[in-house]
Amino acid sequence: MEEFTKNLLKDLQKNLEKISVLAIGGAKIQKSYTSKQDTKKQEETAIESAKKALDSSSKTLGSSIKGQFGTKITKVFEKQQQTLDNI
Repeated sequence: MEEFTKNLLKDLQKNLEKISVLAIGGAKIQKSYTSKQDTKKQEETAIESAKKALDSSSKTLGSSIKGQFGTKITKVFEKQQQTLDNI
């Protein structure tokens, strides 16, 4: 009888450890998912900020610098904006 109780207690302890590991794993997965979502939001914010800066710089330089050089600068900024759009 004592042997049966010991085995039952060991099985119960193993099951509790398994449940504990599963709970910790689930929490880690949730934390990882949340971290990925936060990183994605930060990335989108940074890209939008860069786009706005390029657009502003392009407009400012395009109107300030005339001629072929101004046109080249504007094209470079437009190309950079397209690159950011594709990210």
